[in-house]
Amino acid sequence: MLVRRLVTSSLRPRATLSPVVHARTIPSHLYTRISPPSRHVHDQITKMQTRHLSFSTIPRMMARAFKVPLYGAAIGAGGFGYANYKLEGVRTATSDFLNNVSDTVSSAYHSTSASISSTLSTASSISSSVANQLSETINGVATDAKDSAGTFAEGTREWWSAVKENLPDWFGADSSGGPAGAESASGSGSRSGGKGGSSWRPGEGPGEPSPSPEGGALLGLLGGMALSQEDEESSEREKEREKRLEQRAEDDHKGQEHQLLQLTKKLIEIRSVLLSVDQSDALKLPSIVVIGSQSSGKSSVLEAIVGHEFLPKGNNMVTRRPIELTLIHTSPGAASSSTTPAEYGVFPGLPHLGKVTSFSTIQKTLTDLNLAVPHELAVSDDPIQLQIHSPHVPDLTLIDLPGYIQLSSMDQPDALKENISALCDKYIREPNIILAVCAADVDLANSPALRSSRRVDPLGTRTIGVVTKMDLVPPTVGAEILRGDRYPLHLGYIGVVCKAPPSVGGGVFRSLTGGSSDSTSNVTGAVLRREDEFFGGKNAKVFSAKGRSGEKIMTGTDTLRRRLMDVLETSMAASLHGITNAVQLELEDASYQFKVQYNDRRITSESYVAETVDALKSRFKEYTSQFTRPAVRSKLKTMLDDKVMNILEQLYWNDPRTAELSRLSEDRRLTPEELDAYWKFKLETASSLLTKSGIGRDSTAMVAEGLRQLIDSLATGEPFTWHPEASSRIVDFSHAILRERMGMTADQVENCIKPFKYEVEVDPREWAAGRERAEGKFDEEIGLVEGKLGEIRKRVGGSRRLGGLIRHVGDLEKEEEERRQRRMSRLSRADEAVSEQEEGGDSDGTVLDAYKYSAAQIVDGRNALLLSNRLTLLKLRSQALKSRRCKTGPEQAAFCPEAFLAVVADKLAYTSTMFINIELLEQFFYQFPREIDSRILYDLNRDEIAKFARENPKIKQHLDLQERKDKLEQVMRSLQSLVNLQQESKGAGVGSSRSSGGLFTKFF
Repeated sequence: MLVRRLVTSSLRPRATLSPVVHARTIPSHLYTRISPPSRHVHDQITKMQTRHLSFSTIPRMMARAFKVPLYGAAIGAGGFGYANYKLEGVRTATSDFLNNVSDTVSSAYHSTSASISSTLSTASSISSSVANQLSETINGVATDAKDSAGTFAEGTREWWSAVKENLPDWFGADSSGGPAGAESASGSGSRSGGKGGSSWRPGEGPGEPSPSPEGGALLGLLGGMALSQEDEESSEREKEREKRLEQRAEDDHKGQEHQLLQLTKKLIEIRSVLLSVDQSDALKLPSIVVIGSQSSGKSSVLEAIVGHEFLPKGNNMVTRRPIELTLIHTSPGAASSSTTPAEYGVFPGLPHLGKVTSFSTIQKTLTDLNLAVPHELAVSDDPIQLQIHSPHVPDLTLIDLPGYIQLSSMDQPDALKENISALCDKYIREPNIILAVCAADVDLANSPALRSSRRVDPLGTRTIGVVTKMDLVPPTVGAEILRGDRYPLHLGYIGVVCKAPPSVGGGVFRSLTGGSSDSTSNVTGAVLRREDEFFGGKNAKVFSAKGRSGEKIMTGTDTLRRRLMDVLETSMAASLHGITNAVQLELEDASYQFKVQYNDRRITSESYVAETVDALKSRFKEYTSQFTRPAVRSKLKTMLDDKVMNILEQLYWNDPRTAELSRLSEDRRLTPEELDAYWKFKLETASSLLTKSGIGRDSTAMVAEGLRQLIDSLATGEPFTWHPEASSRIVDFSHAILRERMGMTADQVENCIKPFKYEVEVDPREWAAGRERAEGKFDEEIGLVEGKLGEIRKRVGGSRRLGGLIRHVGDLEKEEEERRQRRMSRLSRADEAVSEQEEGGDSDGTVLDAYKYSAAQIVDGRNALLLSNRLTLLKLRSQALKSRRCKTGPEQAAFCPEAFLAVVADKLAYTSTMFINIELLEQFFYQFPREIDSRILYDLNRDEIAKFARENPKIKQHLDLQERKDKLEQVMRSLQSLVNLQQESKGAGVGSSRSSGGLFTKFF
């Protein structure tokens, strides 16, 4: 109606119109486009007379007629459609944005439970996702607005083009001439005039035709364009939505794979901790055990997985111990941001090696450790632990075992085959996964690996078959083997080549020492390219066949790595609840034992070392009371008193004139000045012997020896009986201190006592003290002599027999003396014959007398005679010391040499003690505790401290139980977090279809 109204108004008669023209008839070829009702209207129009129009007025008329209404209607319709579209777009974008945020937050929550690093990564992805979503929303709005404006302009241009194209059809009479047209127009005009306008309708002027049917076509064109534009926009929105959903699904898949990798890494860490806690099967997580014959290619398979040649090789049997290989995947960018190398190996049992970056060194170390097994044993069940950190390896735990053999060589034990089988059977038990390596050119029926796995895993539910050397058999034969029709395995077979070209690295996976990661990638890439060439190309059709399970045959090292990761993840996750219960039981037992035995008292190696050092210092401080000045002086006096007694025995007691000195001392009229010079000289000699006998050296050595004995008692007592190395260190540095101070101290003491070597001044008080000390010493000596005589008397049989024995010994001594004198006289006369004759007679008489007592009794008699003479002399000198003359004062020193020497000894002891205390004791007491701190407490590193503490069996037991409890608690927390994550993932799967899979769906 809008078009009709516009066309009718534009055809009304104007005063400026040109003269009347004849309307032409519609061309015959247009009848086919006019429906029957329209054709009748068209015939009526052709009979009407119309007025001529000028073509110069048509554009102005059309512009004036269509301008305001069309713009208004278009803007209104476009605004309403655009508002509705934007409202729908905003709603969709908001919903998608909220869903993205919800999914991202859920992924962040799951990643947080896996590790802190994953949490940080997820948080970063959340922020970037939010920023990207906001940016995409804003850009989408702007783009949509721009597109809408462009679409509106384009639609307007297309509409105007359509109008211009259809104008000749709408107003065909205006542009046609000729007689026919004029006639038709004239006829129509006369009929109109004659009938008085019977064909006129309201709203039409004289001669105005009815509206053209092409106006409806224009309106249909506009509607079609609008619908087409809306369909295109809906299609674009659907494509963008599908693209966002695919991106979100891909992100979720990557996040799930990341979480699965984190799960495997976490379980591998838990496995390492459990192995350090206990070797029992109850606390073991699954590992992949690699078995096969010696020529099956086990080493090539493992080196293909790692990407380096690192396993021991040789002509004879080289792998003699299990190699527990833990592959740890590291971030590729971790090495660039720190000093840690990109790839390195660690031997936990050899901490002194540190991080080994050269794989040739790893290979040499493994070879040495294997060859260390005694030749008569050939194999050992003591495993070698090796960890390889690299961004090119997956997270796996592999155990390489010695290869099966069929016969033992002449230089190998006869039981080697049975020992290898027993060792492999120990490791292929549940829950470990068996990687049975077989060569393609050997019949599987003869494979010892499959035979052993079939014995412990009859159904093949945890056995993966790896068929090596696939390039040695025809592809059809290899594909038939991999299908597993004859010897089926639940986990299937995987075919590999694992043989790099000889030009790559000079051997199988040989990476240059110190080479970069690029060389490693080239070696691994060469292997993968060779496998692609063999399994692809003309053989692709053969190896793309379906296996027994309906899936494609598995080939290639890359497929093997992924398969091992999936199977290990599945197995570890399946044993999660079982290992959690086992760890819980072990933790309860360890907690109970720790409570009962140690009352939950925790210790550390450092605290034990500190307590031991403190106890050593405390005991040393207690023992230093034995080296106070009075104690040292007393010991020095005892030493000097012994020297005095020896000097007295040497100068006085063995002198026959000593009895004369006792008689002279009883003469009161005799003055010291009148005394014989002989006795004065003896006194000076005795004093000189005492003062010049090396008092400084002897006294210092005596004190140092006492300190040595003290340190030895400390170093050999509890708890250092368990620490021989620390005890030896204590003794060594204490003796070093004493050696350093002894010479200096001895010289100082000698210099200080030098005045006493020439003159000794004695006052009455010192004389009295020295005389009393001498009396006491003599009393002790008399007591010792009487004690010895009593022992001999008891041994001989009484005093009477002892007296007779002493008289007999006296007579023998007299006879010997007489014989000696006669011999001397006869020798002077040179009467040898007579001498021999007489001596023979004398000898016969002596032998006869000797029969009265035995030889032992004769010895006791001689000792008794000596002791009795000494006792008589001691009593005589004791009486002299107690006499009035000796009590007079120091001027009577010549009559009482015992008292004088006692005073000199006391002076020497006092002086020596003072300097020994200053130069030796104080310095030693100061340095020894500090040397303990510096050489034991601070000089030990962490490993030495741990070794020191574990040398004590009681402390080792305490630390082992405590460490076991701590590790079980750590493992329990990790396992509990994984179990909680599993439960939350299951709950999220029930509540949301988007997360219906969950983290553990592929496992549980």
